[in-house]
Amino acid sequence: MDAMSYSLLLAALILLPLMFAGVNVGVALGLAGVVGSAVFTGNWRAGLGLPLIQSLDVASSYTLMVIPLFIAMGTIAGATGITTDLFAAFYRWIGRVPGGIAVATVGTCAGMASITGSSLAVSAAMAKIALPELRRYRYDDRLSLGAISMGGTLAIMIPPSITLVLYAIFADQSVGQMLVAGVLPGVLTALLYVALIVVRCGLRPNLGPKARAFTWAERWHSLPGVLPFFAIVAAIILGMLFGIWTPTESAGAGLLLVLAMGALRRRLTLRGLIDALTDAVIVSAAVMMVVIGSLIFSNFIALIGVSDILTEVIASLKLTPLALFTLFFLVYLILGMFLEATSILALTVPLALPIAVQTGWHPVWFGVVLVSLMEVAAVTPPVGLNLFVLKATVPDTTLTAIYTGAAPFWCMNFAVIYLLFLWPEIALYLPLAMVK
Repeated sequence: MDAMSYSLLLAALILLPLMFAGVNVGVALGLAGVVGSAVFTGNWRAGLGLPLIQSLDVASSYTLMVIPLFIAMGTIAGATGITTDLFAAFYRWIGRVPGGIAVATVGTCAGMASITGSSLAVSAAMAKIALPELRRYRYDDRLSLGAISMGGTLAIMIPPSITLVLYAIFADQSVGQMLVAGVLPGVLTALLYVALIVVRCGLRPNLGPKARAFTWAERWHSLPGVLPFFAIVAAIILGMLFGIWTPTESAGAGLLLVLAMGALRRRLTLRGLIDALTDAVIVSAAVMMVVIGSLIFSNFIALIGVSDILTEVIASLKLTPLALFTLFFLVYLILGMFLEATSILALTVPLALPIAVQTGWHPVWFGVVLVSLMEVAAVTPPVGLNLFVLKATVPDTTLTAIYTGAAPFWCMNFAVIYLLFLWPEIALYLPLAMVK
């Protein structure tokens, strides 16, 4: 057995058991990368030095500051109670359409996604705020749980998505381009979720009856609480799109604006701020560990040249672009059943991206496609994290009810994925406009 095969086998024997045992994916990837690199080069000192080198690179990276800043912005925004304001506004304005409260739930999820970047936080918050109202109007429980669980996954796509940032890091792409690329696919996905709810409830009104009517005065009264929020979101996205500031600067500005909004509205207590910052530090540390581990593993993959070999093998199959796209679709769908999104991206991007580039696919477009698949992975049994967060928040339901409720929404994600294949401009229009 040659050095490449031996080091790759050894790395796999370390990596796979650790990941399935629930060890932090960053630790598992880092350990596999260190041992594999040391065995391949025969230099243990160089291998053991990789964690220190990558840790220093990550800690000193200006670009990577975007991660803790966006995470802090999301946790502080949640502490200001903006979720309740958003739901009240959507509820009053669109509650009278078929399935209106479920539609309001998806709209609120999309709004929260644009400032939190965490699908788990959005799902948990909406389960507490929207589900009691959905049940009060006797909405079908599976429809309600599906709207909440899949609505929460919009945070995986809509900026400031941490998943998009992680792909940009793993794929060595522009963070700003990746974030902006998620806007149109994220909005399209949300609109298809809404269309699904309206059509289903229009055909079967018992699934989701209309909410009570609100006066125009009540509707207008709901707007002042959410307009500052939309102003912050617009400032972040438009600022990056028009080159006013970098992603890191936009994250810092967004954080300051959220703090100012919470202070001016007297919604943010000192205790709430401390708890939000504590949560941000914990989440940021976990994410940075994944980044460090994935960079170590990526260096190992590049060192042994396995991605080049895999690219040659795929090329020799002479698959059509559609066949290759469908192959990626099926592989990632299966991986989503056993691994969570961050693990999948950290493990596969170093291997899959060279194949995509060789095929002539744009790396930013490919990232959007993968992240759209991660939206499905977040609610795919048996490992989908959103399933367990929702089950923990709503103990009187079952995991079966949640994923059967989410299943019709998967079809909307699949439609978006193949629309992206047919019209890559959906993902590429804004980032290419930003470059110009």
